[in-house]
Amino acid sequence: MATIATLRDIVDALIESAKEENKLDEATSNVESFYKIIFSNDELKNILSNSIFDVEERKSVVKDMCEKASFSSLTGGFISLIVDMDKFKAFVNSKELVLGKLKEAAGKISAELISAEQLSENDVEKVKNALSKATGKDVDISLKVDSSIIGGMIAKVEDKVYDSSIKTQLERMRGVLSPS
Repeated sequence: MATIATLRDIVDALIESAKEENKLDEATSNVESFYKIIFSNDELKNILSNSIFDVEERKSVVKDMCEKASFSSLTGGFISLIVDMDKFKAFVNSKELVLGKLKEAAGKISAELISAEQLSENDVEKVKNALSKATGKDVDISLKVDSSIIGGMIAKVEDKVYDSSIKTQLERMRGVLSPS
C-alpha cells in the first residue's frame, strides 16, 4: 500500500509541476508514449524493473530512452525519479491510475468506443463531440471493433456504459418476448 501512496505523491508532483509550466498535455502525452514503449518491449521493461541492475544504470537507460523519444525534461525527470525510488513496478502496474490522474488534471476523460465495424473519422468525431457535451469534459476515445455486437455501438465512459448495440436490443426483445 505504501508503494501506491508514494507513487501517487510522485504523480501529483508531476501534475503540479506540469501545471506550473503549462505542460500538462505534453506530460500526459509523454507518459502515454512511455507506457506504449514499455509494454511493447519486454526486455526494456525487465531491465527497468529488475533491481539486479544498478539504479544508475537503469536511470541511464531511462535518460537515453527519453531523449530518443523526445520527451520533455520534466517527464524524463519524473520517470528517472520513479526508477530512483524503486517504484517502477508499481508505476507499470498502475497504468490506468496514472493516466487517469493526468487526464483528469487536464480536464480530459478516456472513453472506449466499440463498434461492429471500423467507423469513419467523421462518425468518431460526432460521437466524441456528443460524449464531450454529455460529460462536460474533453474525451479521448480508444476504438475497438467487435463484430459480435452486430451493429450500433457501445461507449464506455468512466463508470457509465452507453449501449446502442443491436445485440443488446435483440437480447432485450428476447427477454420481453420469452415466457417466464
